[in-house]
Amino acid sequence: MKQKSNLGFLLEISGKEKIKLYIAALFSVIGSLLAIVPYILLYNIILELFKDTVDYEKIKSIAIIVSVIVVIRMAIFLLSGVFSHIAAYTILYELRMKTINHISKLNVGFFTGHTIGEIKKTINEDIEKLENFIAHQIPDLTSAVVTPIIIILYLLYLNWKLALVLFIPVILGIISQIAMFRGMKERMIHYHDLVQKLNSSIIQYINGINIMKAFNLTAKSFKNYKDITEEYADYWIELTMKLAPTYAIFLVLIDSGLLFIIPIGGIMFLNGSIDVSTYILFLVLSSSFLNSFRQLLEFGSNFSMLLEGAGKVRTILEQEVQTEGNLMLTDNMNGKVEFNNVTFKYDKKEVIKDLSLTIEPKTVVALVGPSGSGKTTLGQLIGRFWDINRGNITIDSIDVKDIKMEELMNKVSFVFQNVFMLQDSILENIRMGSNASMEDIVKVSKKAQIHDFIMSLPDGYNTSLGENGIKLSGGEKQRISIARAILKDSPIVILDEVTSYSDIENESKIQEALRNLLKNKTAIIIAHRLYTIKNADKIVVLNEGKIVEQGNHNYLINKNGLYRHLWDMYDYEVLEERSI
Repeated sequence: MKQKSNLGFLLEISGKEKIKLYIAALFSVIGSLLAIVPYILLYNIILELFKDTVDYEKIKSIAIIVSVIVVIRMAIFLLSGVFSHIAAYTILYELRMKTINHISKLNVGFFTGHTIGEIKKTINEDIEKLENFIAHQIPDLTSAVVTPIIIILYLLYLNWKLALVLFIPVILGIISQIAMFRGMKERMIHYHDLVQKLNSSIIQYINGINIMKAFNLTAKSFKNYKDITEEYADYWIELTMKLAPTYAIFLVLIDSGLLFIIPIGGIMFLNGSIDVSTYILFLVLSSSFLNSFRQLLEFGSNFSMLLEGAGKVRTILEQEVQTEGNLMLTDNMNGKVEFNNVTFKYDKKEVIKDLSLTIEPKTVVALVGPSGSGKTTLGQLIGRFWDINRGNITIDSIDVKDIKMEELMNKVSFVFQNVFMLQDSILENIRMGSNASMEDIVKVSKKAQIHDFIMSLPDGYNTSLGENGIKLSGGEKQRISIARAILKDSPIVILDEVTSYSDIENESKIQEALRNLLKNKTAIIIAHRLYTIKNADKIVVLNEGKIVEQGNHNYLINKNGLYRHLWDMYDYEVLEERSI
């Protein structure tokens, strides 16, 4: 995107709905003009009443016209609201979808640099606040600009000297506003940072509620949540204390029009400079003028908060999306994976360092090593969760960056340590948006060793998961995840610590499920439990982002290197029969 202001960004996102906003603004202007007409007609009634012979029929006709104009004005304002709200909710929907779609095209590195609370606030709260601007403030702002201009022009026409008196409270009000808004940008930045931290802390607290309860901790005991809540409260107290005096002065000054109009207008009336009807009209319209002007100035505080929130949305949309190629892999692909002098950094820290590795088709390769050695990162780089800094990664000699992203995801399956479950039926959790038949779902569930468990549930495959359904154990979730992968039937499978959260009974079933999953596949297994990969075709030992050893289990044991050291840390003799 080209550099633009946040206001320009707001106007740009209105897109096709601009015409509705123009109509809403036009109706708002017409409504504002009609709001002045009754005062002008009242002025004519006063003129008529001060005549020697009062024409009551004329006064009656004017009164009827006033009533009609009031009704028309209400209808016009209603239409303005209808158009602006239709535009607002359409824009909000399209902006949310655009933001979510854009996020889906960013690599995982974006999410490591932004908290869940920050992203949630941007997508939910910051975008929601745009509704108030689009549906209300655009028409109201138009009205707030037009109304005082029309009134002051009319008053200048009636008596320019007395009209100039109204600029005294306006100038004083603007000066107080300038004082009030000094440093507002920094305050708004601080406000949005606090809300993001508050959201993140709440999510963190909810995610860890079981641990909190286990240690009998309340929300007040959760230091992060307690501190940010107190800081948020202190922010508003401090802001209120700073703004209250200047805002009070602003309100007094902007409502002080009569303080100037009554004595100065009275003197002018006594001197014969103005007649009584003009004097009365000035008394009535001066309040309308200053109230409209006050509304215009008050847009400033809300507008600055809104623009800063819009800037958060804009920041996401300006994130560079992950590029993709247009090449397709053949249906009968071999599944050979190669890392060629690959270097990858998280920010400035090198995690993978000039690494080269060949994974032959239809072989099982295990990645092992100490925590932080780069095992999980190496597996995720194949699926372009991040893009490497140097070197290249190929599948069947095609660079993964040249492969269409959808095609890459179709050809590579991931079974993660932490299994994500939809709040939906077990059937849909296995199907995951595919068009698989019930027969296929049952078939893969049997291979994943989860069918018997599902059939033991009252609603079988239609059993709901989540808050309104049943809760699954870690091993049961893993077997459903494996069923998904079997159903996907990708030639390359990457497993990341899939037995970490399972008990002995579940682990045995998971190992059987994995044997079914990995038949005729190129498999990459990331493991800490070394007995689970003892029979892998090749074991690659990583340390600090580099390959330090590779070979089969017996070779590495006899080598007496890092692998032997990791193996000797545990007593695996009783567990050897449970390996893949």
